[in-house]
Amino acid sequence: MTESYPEYYKEEDNIDIKRYIFLILSHWWWFALSIFIALTISYLVNRYTEEIYQVSCSLILGDETTSGSVEDILDELTRTRNRRRKAVVENEISILKSYSMARMALEELDFRISYTAVGRRGIAESRMYKDCPFVVIPDSANPNLFGYPVYITILSRQEYLLEIDDRFGISKTLRFGENFKHSSFNFTVRLRNPDYKLPEGPPRKYYFTMNSINSLANQYRGALSVQVNDPKGSIISLSMQGFVSFQIADYLNKLSEVYIRFDLDEKNTISENTIRFIDEQLNQIVDSLKSAEMRLQNFRAHNKVIDISREGEYMFKQLEELQTEKAVLDLNTSYYDYLKNYVNKKTGKNDIIAPSVIGVNDQLLNDLVSRLNELNLHREKLSYGLQGDMPQYTEIVAQTENVRKNLIENLDNLVHGNKLAINDLNKRIRAVEKNLEKLPYTERQLINIQREFNLNDQIYTFLLEKRAEAGITKASNAPKNKILDIARPENAYRIKPKSRMNNMMAMLLGGLFPLFLILLIDFFNNKIQSRKDIENYTKVPILGTVGHNDSNIEIPVIENPKSSLAESFRALRANLHYLMKDQGDKIIAVTSTISGEGKTFCAVNMAAIMAMAGKKTLLVGLDLRRPKIHKIFNINNTIGLSTYLIHKSTPEEIISATNIDRLFVVNSGPIPPNPAELIGSDKLTKFMLQAKKDFDYIILDTPPIAIVTDALLLSELADIYLFVVRHKYSSKNVLQIIDELYRKKNMKKLSILINDVHTKGYYGYSYRYGYDYAYGYGNGYGNRYYYDDEYVQDKKSILYRIYKTMFKIK
Repeated sequence: MTESYPEYYKEEDNIDIKRYIFLILSHWWWFALSIFIALTISYLVNRYTEEIYQVSCSLILGDETTSGSVEDILDELTRTRNRRRKAVVENEISILKSYSMARMALEELDFRISYTAVGRRGIAESRMYKDCPFVVIPDSANPNLFGYPVYITILSRQEYLLEIDDRFGISKTLRFGENFKHSSFNFTVRLRNPDYKLPEGPPRKYYFTMNSINSLANQYRGALSVQVNDPKGSIISLSMQGFVSFQIADYLNKLSEVYIRFDLDEKNTISENTIRFIDEQLNQIVDSLKSAEMRLQNFRAHNKVIDISREGEYMFKQLEELQTEKAVLDLNTSYYDYLKNYVNKKTGKNDIIAPSVIGVNDQLLNDLVSRLNELNLHREKLSYGLQGDMPQYTEIVAQTENVRKNLIENLDNLVHGNKLAINDLNKRIRAVEKNLEKLPYTERQLINIQREFNLNDQIYTFLLEKRAEAGITKASNAPKNKILDIARPENAYRIKPKSRMNNMMAMLLGGLFPLFLILLIDFFNNKIQSRKDIENYTKVPILGTVGHNDSNIEIPVIENPKSSLAESFRALRANLHYLMKDQGDKIIAVTSTISGEGKTFCAVNMAAIMAMAGKKTLLVGLDLRRPKIHKIFNINNTIGLSTYLIHKSTPEEIISATNIDRLFVVNSGPIPPNPAELIGSDKLTKFMLQAKKDFDYIILDTPPIAIVTDALLLSELADIYLFVVRHKYSSKNVLQIIDELYRKKNMKKLSILINDVHTKGYYGYSYRYGYDYAYGYGNGYGNRYYYDDEYVQDKKSILYRIYKTMFKIK
């Protein structure tokens, strides 16, 4: 038979949500403390973390790969162009992030000394740059230890205290400008501003470290970030993070300057080499030209020869033309020798003088030299960002070697052709010189001197023209890359510490940590927390609940009948009427699974509340192993149920009246050695049958069922079984025992009574202790007729008002 109960016992759908919300609200001080600690940590982090700034600048990368031809325009519309452009941008980024660029920039900056100001209490430090009141001048001729802190305390405008701790143990007062010499340190400290004003308070402490240019270059190149603004564009952004925005801005601007200068230097290298080659040739010609000019003047002055005869003039012009051709071939031979020597050295530089600059118009030679310059330049740029064993770099090296071999082969052919042409010219010159012998001696001498002068003069003029052309080319060179925006310290923004984010994270984590802790504790908490826990583990009906007893009173229903606790027993009494429908149902057995769940407390108060209703009630102490009822009612325990069951006492002797009207008690008596056998005896059955005739209700206080089996022996005697579980004390595992007994029907009309319910944090019942009084029929009494201090306190509490607002409790 399945028992049915009123609808007011049904659980509300949102019971778990309410329980968790109130569980969180009841631990509000956890959240307050956690958030306070988190905000304190956030404040300390924001206060004492050294600030880090980010500064950026931008560059425009020029494009020299397009000449404006139809082929280039068509190429611009294809993917090949985009891939080539992407490769160029990647190469330029590699150059910017290279060690060479960083080192060149740092060598032009004064970064070899790092200055730091120590906090007043030695907690926080702040990096300094040009705002440091002193400057350190290292002695480069003597050793200085890198990376070791040297402490400076300014005592006055004239003196400072020098301290080098740890293994050196140096503490010395020096004057500004005085040289400090040591086996590991050699430097001079000067005030940056002679009119420096000492700050008020105790002298401030600083320290500086000397930096290796090599470590600085690696540090700065690693810190540099280069980003392409648009994948299809040519604008790149350079950014860096550091402690001093002015120092970062100086480095970025200097790096941009060195990078653009590097690009311009690459272009000027060929022009400078051309001018250098021409100057070498001019140095050889100028002496010959001066000597020929002097000889010509002297010859004309001494021999009075002014003009040459017609026949002599013809032969002079013919000889001069041949000599000029030979001079050009000799110049070409010098260039070929220079070029061949350059190629054989395999320098890998892209500074080869173009043949056209010298007047060599061989198209194949021009193409090979131009191609070799391109490959050398490409390989040099790749070397900034790639390793030697990378496929792209290896391919460039192979192409360079192939062009070099072709160039050497072409040069050998040109040199051979030049020799043949020079030999032919020599033969023709000798033929003309043989004809000159027919002329008079004086005229013949004049022709030779004039021919030598004109030849040197023509070569000198030719070289001067080529030098001027190379100078114009150099002057017209412009860098393909430009600075779009310089790095400005005023545009720097702080990235650490992020005060607002830290505070928000502190609030979030400060709130989440106790929430997680509460949920974690609740997850691993195996105690009964709510009605839902009971329903999840067993189908045994819940008959009622008993509130928490804040006092030390054992029978609060008598001492404080208007309390919420007394009302809970009245509700229990009313609910028992629905179970005791049969006329003969009088015996109610109260048990629990373990000790400490309050079954005796519930049995005593349940018996008292029934007696208060005018029912003659008998309370029987069947917990023979741990008797307690006699202490509550202050009854002598020398005789009791145990003495009756062993035939030493009569029923009249063991039934005692109490100071509560219509309530009688049978205490347990002395503890017997065999309580289970006594409880299972026929004499107890006989006693119960007689008691049912004499009393309206019989309440049995039985022993815990999980410890001993005494309570199971009463299954035939008891009409109703009440299992007492204690809120936040009883384990959820005990519900499995109750459910097993319920399924096996070992006990008649088995129900659960929840004891010690804390009104704070326990929901799931239409009977709300301490808030409203309602029997569960949906309508509560308008006027409350019981009074609790706790009730008043809860009504005034902030948590109650929050809860009332959220769930609209009247």
